[in-house]
Amino acid sequence: MIPQTINTYFHDILLDNLSLLDLDISLSEQTITNMVKYMELLIKWSTKFNLTSIKEPTRIVVAHFLDSLTVFNVWRCHSSSYFLDLGTGAGFPGLVVKTASECINLTLLDKNPKKILFLKLVSKELGLLNISFANTTFQNYFACSPRTFFDVVCFRALPKKIRHLIHPDRVLNPNGSIIQMYSEIHKPASNEFEGFEEVERWNGNLPYFNFKRTVIRFERIPGYDFSEKREFKPLNILP
Repeated sequence: MIPQTINTYFHDILLDNLSLLDLDISLSEQTITNMVKYMELLIKWSTKFNLTSIKEPTRIVVAHFLDSLTVFNVWRCHSSSYFLDLGTGAGFPGLVVKTASECINLTLLDKNPKKILFLKLVSKELGLLNISFANTTFQNYFACSPRTFFDVVCFRALPKKIRHLIHPDRVLNPNGSIIQMYSEIHKPASNEFEGFEEVERWNGNLPYFNFKRTVIRFERIPGYDFSEKREFKPLNILP
């Protein structure tokens, strides 16, 4: 168990820096408390499940939790929105977004079964409902006929070498959005999504460490014909 003084420290860092990010959302005291509990679980299980390479508490708050909340600088949550987080890892940004806006229907995708187990644990501990878990690869997921069409497909800091495996047009609603989050090291050379155009962007620095972050929202180009895009075959890596 993390000492209460550390919990209070997490709480204060979150609360003190939310206004600096100009977030288009207000967080209740209960939401802040849930995020602190989430952080406590992350630190507790991090070594066993290899959840994050960041060990210093302040960096965890900033680089994971505050960073995840910057999604709200380009996206206004609607009741019962369907949100897909690709390569979610320990739940960033998707589970943080869900904690801040419980009305969304969330799907968390990651190929690592230990991380999926951790996400289920956190969801249960926080009492979060309407969450689905996909323990599979990008290519397998996008090759299958979608069971759900999403309002948002989001990913954060994915390496360039695997981003070509993402094909959000296959699972997005007609008016759905792609949200791409990255730092300078993962900055794309150009728009990587054929048939989509940038409609909103946020550039900013996260507090304390001057982390430069960019969040971009894309929408379909009106009239673009996706029917000619080639089919994608699954890789039989996971069932």
